[in-house]
Amino acid sequence: MPEPEWPSVDEQLTRSAVTAGSALERLIRDNQDFHLLGPEEATSDHVDLPPWLRVYWRKQHPESEYSVDDPTGGYPRALRNLYTWMVNHQDLEPEDE
Repeated sequence: MPEPEWPSVDEQLTRSAVTAGSALERLIRDNQDFHLLGPEEATSDHVDLPPWLRVYWRKQHPESEYSVDDPTGGYPRALRNLYTWMVNHQDLEPEDE
């Protein structure tokens, strides 16, 4: 089986409209360990999460099970909300209340 084609860091930064030098940019650059993902995750699936966020999640939760038979891929649905928050708060700091 050929190696999956993952998007480049620049493609990932562009897709998420990441500001250069932001904490989000550093997080994305630090989570390019795609060997942690299944090859099927390189193509479109029902989860619709960027690969860097999948890598980040797996690093934090190595005990979780990830199955192609699971429609969520083993990822919590809340990750989509987290991704949206990160894109809108690229300093990754909570808002003052």
